[in-house]
Amino acid sequence: MNCLTIRALCLSLIACVSSSREITAEELVVETEFEGGSARVMEVDSDKRFIRIMPGGDPERGWPAWWCCRVTGLTTGQLLKLSVVPSSSFLPVGHPGAGKPLSAGWALPDRAAWSTDGRNWQQTSTGERSEIGMTYELTADDQQLWVAWGPLATPSITETWLADAAASHDFVSTFELTQTREGRRVRGVRIASGDMSLDARPVVWLHARQHAWESGSSWVARGIIDWLLSDATNAVWLRSNALVYVVPIMDVDRVSTGDGGKEANPHDHNRDWSDTPHYPEVAAVQARIKKWAAENRMAVFVDLHNPGPNDKKAYFYVAPDEAIEDSQRPPRSRFLDTIEAAWHAPIPFDRNTRSTGPDYHPLWRQISSTWVTQHSNHDSVSVCLETPWNTPYSTTEGYGSVGASLAEGISLYLQSEQNQ
Repeated sequence: MNCLTIRALCLSLIACVSSSREITAEELVVETEFEGGSARVMEVDSDKRFIRIMPGGDPERGWPAWWCCRVTGLTTGQLLKLSVVPSSSFLPVGHPGAGKPLSAGWALPDRAAWSTDGRNWQQTSTGERSEIGMTYELTADDQQLWVAWGPLATPSITETWLADAAASHDFVSTFELTQTREGRRVRGVRIASGDMSLDARPVVWLHARQHAWESGSSWVARGIIDWLLSDATNAVWLRSNALVYVVPIMDVDRVSTGDGGKEANPHDHNRDWSDTPHYPEVAAVQARIKKWAAENRMAVFVDLHNPGPNDKKAYFYVAPDEAIEDSQRPPRSRFLDTIEAAWHAPIPFDRNTRSTGPDYHPLWRQISSTWVTQHSNHDSVSVCLETPWNTPYSTTEGYGSVGASLAEGISLYLQSEQNQ
């Protein structure tokens, strides 16, 4: 074999190796330029199939806990490692923790959420925790993956939920609560069936995402809607005898931009319930509740949230003793007992409540459940439900089951109150 032949064979082998490398190790690309996207890319190693990111949110727009990115350049069956480190940005002056980064635990769930289409979400296996962050391993099912702190629920996604519900059931109608300060629409559904006059019905108001990063609460809202559309006996009773409103996202602006929302400047939505609210969406809910309270029709108000990383059971925050009248305590107690009895979600429920009083936050009087308690009729119930996000059951299905448990409990509570 002459030298030219050997050289040609070598070049051919090099070309084959190069071609194989392109197939098995295509360049990875990390994208965040989409609704709800948020990540600061620290490292991308296409050969090792390794990515390192940190949350990309602006602390002025809330805690930088949320992260969500889309990874392309994957090959089906390959292992991808995604390492997440906590944000190094300092929290702003005038808020708890000012001048320091947010505590790492808020941004590092034990399991991340992943999706091949940005709409249907699953959990990763438990990540590997280190001194600097958490690393999640995923096996690519396609050429792209969305990976996030929790299952994504953006305004576009939730508007699809609402539109689908209204299109498939004539007792469901969508509505626009208001427009945000940045010009985005805040949307919800009204659910009521049967012949009873709408003006004669007790009102149930449920909304989610006053804190933008708490995406699981929107999926709880989705579970409420799905249950209310079902043929379950108690669902039929509730929509036939009450007027139910569900708003899956309140802080539409910060959900859209991938920011945290909590402790945003000038303050977050759940510190805005004053006589002069900063956010139009808060003012719009207040106006509705005042009207229904004047008609003695405000029955149940529930603000949906996600709690801290170490909370493993769902529970309620309630207005403190300083903010509640004696006449309001028995209905609230009966409500909590009924929710506990109706609970069937895989995420367990703790009947013990926590207080949003003076020790909770300096602006405790401007928290939604406190404001509604003080501005509603005396037999209404106003609470905040916290659904854990850091458990094996903190999935879209698990959140949906929480929503169904809550809604069924509300139905049973109103039925029992009607019979008293």
